Amino acid sequence: MRTNMDNSLAYALMSPVIIYLLAVMVVPFGWALYLSFTNKVVGAPAVFHGLTNYIELFRDSLFWKAVWNTAVFTLVAVIAKTVFGMVMALVLNEKIVFRNLFRVLLFLPWTIPTIVSVFTWQWIYSDVGGVLNFLLMKIGAIGQPVGWLATPDLAMFSVILVNVWRGIPFMGIAILAGLQTVSKEMYEAAMLDGAGAVKRFFYMTLPSVKEVTVLAAVMTTIWTLNDFEIIWLLTRGGPSNGTQVLSTLSYTIGFLNMSLGKAIAIAILTLPPLILLINFVTKRSLSDK
Repeated sequence: MRTNMDNSLAYALMSPVIIYLLAVMVVPFGWALYLSFTNKVVGAPAVFHGLTNYIELFRDSLFWKAVWNTAVFTLVAVIAKTVFGMVMALVLNEKIVFRNLFRVLLFLPWTIPTIVSVFTWQWIYSDVGGVLNFLLMKIGAIGQPVGWLATPDLAMFSVILVNVWRGIPFMGIAILAGLQTVSKEMYEAAMLDGAGAVKRFFYMTLPSVKEVTVLAAVMTTIWTLNDFEIIWLLTRGGPSNGTQVLSTLSYTIGFLNMSLGKAIAIAILTLPPLILLINFVTKRSLSDK
């Protein structure tokens, strides 16, 4: 009798969470999954037509271009954020003058609203009065203004740079938190034994913060894969689809071309790598629990 009462209480306590998950996640996801197998367009009823959307996407060169762009954008951005985040954390972990002020200033990119950041970078990149071209011309690095968003390669470099600029603070905060747990006595003992800065980094610092660095890198990979605002506001996937990633392609097909079924199919195809990454983070986070 007592066991039945305990079970009833447990189910009663869990029911609000279960109802919430069903209403907010499971039902909408199930409906979206169904729509991906239909020819749903805005203003018309959905008609089931099986795997047609997926087959058309796999035959579409633009889809594969978006897959490639997504991979390049994510890989380069995550590597750069990890490297510069490590450098930022190492510098801010030292006892330097105005350290707290520098911490605040370096964390600002992560706190500024995305739209404000993007509009600021649009002005920086502008070939008419843009500060980046002005500075580069001033030091003689270029002879005339460069259209940073005018060619596919430069546009991809430019959007990656903005994403890295915004993402470095998160990596820096995570790694800095890990550095705070490293014993100072261990460093002092290594210095007495004659270990230089490079050896201390590779044999002491890096192993100590490896776990938090990996987890932070995977988290930022998930966010970078889903990044939409920076690319859309800066280039809208152009020029010549040079910065077209899966998120912007899905938006273009769904809300500009009004083909919701195919747009949702693109979103569904991005789920497998995201699920693998989330599963990795969950297992690593709870491994010691």
